[in-house]
Amino acid sequence: MKASVLRVVTVSVFVILVLTGLLFNTGFGTLSSFGIGAISEICPVGALESLLASKTLVPRVLIGLFVFFLVCLVLGRVFCGWLCPVPWLRKGAGTEPMPPLKETEKQTGSITYFQKGRLRTGSGAHQSEKIENQEGQSLQTQPQAKHKESEAGFAQTSCNGGSVSAVPKTPFVILGAALLSALAFGFPVFCIICPVGLTFALIIGIWGMIAFNEPSITIALIAGFLLIEILFLRKWCHSFCPIGAVISLFSYFNRFFRPSVDSGCLKRSKGHNCTRCRDVCPEGIDLNTKISPMLLARCTKCHACSEACPVQTIHFPLLAKKTEETAKTGGPKPAVEIKQRVAAEAVKDFEPVILPLTKKEVVYEAERCISCGACEAVCPQHSPIREMMDFIRQEKFLKAGKVLLKAGAMSEICGRVCPQDRLCQGACPLAKEGGAVRIGALTGFCADYVLSRGLKTQTLGKAKGRAAVVGAGPAGLACADVLRRKGLEVVVFDKHEKAGGLLYYGIPSFKLPKDVVERRLAIYQKEGVRFELRRAIETEEEIEALIRDHDVVLWAAGAVEPVRPKIPGVEEAGFYTSDVFLGKVNVSPDSGKTEFEIEGREVAVLGAGDSAMDCARCAVRLGAKHVFCIARKPRGTISASGKELRLAESEGVELLDSTQVVEIVRDASGRITGVQTLDCLENKKIIPAQIVISAWGFRSKPIPGLEKFVKFNSDGTIKTDSSMRTGDKIFAAGDAVLGADLVTDAIAQGRFAAEKMFEFVSSKQKNR
Repeated sequence: MKASVLRVVTVSVFVILVLTGLLFNTGFGTLSSFGIGAISEICPVGALESLLASKTLVPRVLIGLFVFFLVCLVLGRVFCGWLCPVPWLRKGAGTEPMPPLKETEKQTGSITYFQKGRLRTGSGAHQSEKIENQEGQSLQTQPQAKHKESEAGFAQTSCNGGSVSAVPKTPFVILGAALLSALAFGFPVFCIICPVGLTFALIIGIWGMIAFNEPSITIALIAGFLLIEILFLRKWCHSFCPIGAVISLFSYFNRFFRPSVDSGCLKRSKGHNCTRCRDVCPEGIDLNTKISPMLLARCTKCHACSEACPVQTIHFPLLAKKTEETAKTGGPKPAVEIKQRVAAEAVKDFEPVILPLTKKEVVYEAERCISCGACEAVCPQHSPIREMMDFIRQEKFLKAGKVLLKAGAMSEICGRVCPQDRLCQGACPLAKEGGAVRIGALTGFCADYVLSRGLKTQTLGKAKGRAAVVGAGPAGLACADVLRRKGLEVVVFDKHEKAGGLLYYGIPSFKLPKDVVERRLAIYQKEGVRFELRRAIETEEEIEALIRDHDVVLWAAGAVEPVRPKIPGVEEAGFYTSDVFLGKVNVSPDSGKTEFEIEGREVAVLGAGDSAMDCARCAVRLGAKHVFCIARKPRGTISASGKELRLAESEGVELLDSTQVVEIVRDASGRITGVQTLDCLENKKIIPAQIVISAWGFRSKPIPGLEKFVKFNSDGTIKTDSSMRTGDKIFAAGDAVLGADLVTDAIAQGRFAAEKMFEFVSSKQKNR
C-alpha cells in the first residue's frame, strides 16, 4: 500500500476517534479529555509558552514535553507529514506550495530559437553549449539556471562541492519570538494565530454550536483567520511554522525510518540527472548530496520521495543504514507502447494512424520522467515540459495543458508533427533505459484536453498599434497570436485560400487532422486576428502600402521554391514536386486521386525526409500498386524521423537507400516508364515507375518586390539582426529566414519576433 494511502487512513482513524468522542461522550476528542485550560499544552510550542507564561515548572507540562520528545526520538517529524491538518487543508483548497528546490530552479527564461547552427535568445545573454543525444547527434542546449541559496538558510556542501538545499532559519526565529511574547504577555500568544490551533478551535466551536446551540461570532473570526492563512501563507510549513522547528529540534537524534537510497538510483548508478526525489520533498532535502543532521531532522517521513522515485530505490527502513549502497531493487519502467491502427486498415483512408494515450497511460509515462530538463534544453521553444509532467502526475490535465499553451505555442500541433526522436525524446536519458518518455504524445494529449474544453485567451486592453503579418504558416500564426494577446491589432495576409501554410497544405491529415488546424485558426479569429486570404503581397507598391498603414510588419512567407533534381526527364508529364502533390491531396484526397491517376500504378518518391514519407504514404492511400523512396544517403543517416520511416514501411513503402537517380526514363510518347538508378557499387538499374514525385525539400528565393526593403543572404534567406529586424518597420521569421526547417523552429522564431516587434512598437509610441 502506498504511503499516501496510509496517511489518509491514519488521518481518517484520528477523525473517527474524535467524532466518536464528540458523539458518544467517550472521552476521546472532548474538552473533558484534557481540560479546557490544558488544550495549548498538547502542542509542544503551546507547552513551552505555558511554562514561560506561568513562570513556573508545571509537572504535567514537563511530562507532556518529555513524551513528545520520546515520540520524536522514535518517529521523527512524523506529525507534520501524517497528522497535521494544514497540508490537508491546503490540498483541499488547491494552495499547496511548490517544494523549495523545485521553486528555486523553476526557469522562466525568454524564448529561444535556433538559426543555422547558432542559438539565439531573447536577451542574448546566454551562450550555447553542445551536448549529444542518445544517437550521438550534436544538440544545442541552454545553460541550466544556477542554484540560488536561501538568504535565511545554512548552506550545505554537496558531494561534488556544489550548493545544495539549506535549513530555513525563519521557523526558529518565529519560535523565539513566540516564546518571548508568551513570557512578556503572560499567555500563549502564538496559539491565537497558529493554523493548527485554529483548525481544532474551529472544530470545537462548530461542535459547540451544533450540540449546545451556542452560535458565536468567534467561530466566524477563527474561520476567517484560518482561511487567510491557508490561502495566502503557502510557505508556512517549510518557512515559518515554529511547531515544525520544535519538532525538528526534538528529532535531531532520531535514527529510525530515515530515507535510504539503493544503488539502483539512476543518478548514482548511471549518472543521469534525476531530480525527482528532491523536487517533491516539502523540506527541500536532496538525498543525493551530503545532508546536515539538522536538515535530515526536518524530514517529515511523508514518503513523497519514495513514491516519486521512477525506479523505486528509496526506502524508509526501521534503522538508518550505515551505508546507502544496498542491493538494487528495481529498474526503469518500460515506455508505454504507442498504439496505432492496423496498417491494412489505416491505408484505406486519411484518418489519424497514431491512437491517443489514455489518462492512465499518460500518468504512467509522466511518472517515468526523471525531471532532468534535457528535453527542455533541446526544444527550440523550451516548452515547460517538467512543469507539465508535475501536473500530469497529479492528474491535473487542465493545468498541464495550460502551462504549454502560452501565447504563440501550438503544442497540440507540435506534439503530432515534431521529430521528437531528434529533439526532446532523443535527448531523454531514458532512451536506453526502457525507452524515452513519450513527450510528444503527452504534450498532444494535454493540449487537446484543454482545447477540447475551450481555451480562453485574454488580450491586454485596447489595441496599442497595428501589425501586419505576411504568411499564415507556423511562424506567422505564432507571431500573430502573441501580438494580439499583447493588445495589437493584427491582420494576416496569405496567398492561399486557407490559412495554415505548411500545416494545412503540406502535412497529411493522417498525421495532422485538418480539424486540429481549423480549431487552432478559430482560436485566433476569436481573439480578433483578422485574415486576408487569397491576397499575395509581392510588388513594391503592395509592400510600401503595408509598411505605411501599419506600425510593424512581419515577413513570414516561408521557403516556397521546391528543389528540382537536375536529371533528364523532369520537365514533362508524370513528374510532380511534393508541394504540388501534397497541396492537392491535402485539400481533397479524392480530387488528388483523380488528378494524379495513381491507382494501380508504381510511384517513385525522390528523397527520404519526412515530406518524402508523407508523399509515399499518401500515394499508398490513393491506391498505388507499389511505392518506393530513393535516398542518396545510407539508411542510418536519412533525414526522416525513425517514427515516420517505421510507419511508412509498415504501410508497404519500400526504401532504397544509398541510391542515386540519374534519369527519369520515358517511352516514345513521353510517358514515364521507370527511373534509372545508380547504387553505391555504381551498378545501374531501371526500376519500373509511372509517376515520380520529387521531395528534395525547398529553398528560399529572393522576392523582387521585397528587395528594395530588406537584404537577402546568398542562399535566398532574409538577413536579420539579433532582434529579427530586417528593415524599417520590417521583421522576418520562419523559413524565410531559416530556410526549409522544422515547424517548431518556425513557431519559436515567430514567438520571439513578436516579442521584439511589440518592444519596437511600444518604444515608438513612447517617443511620440
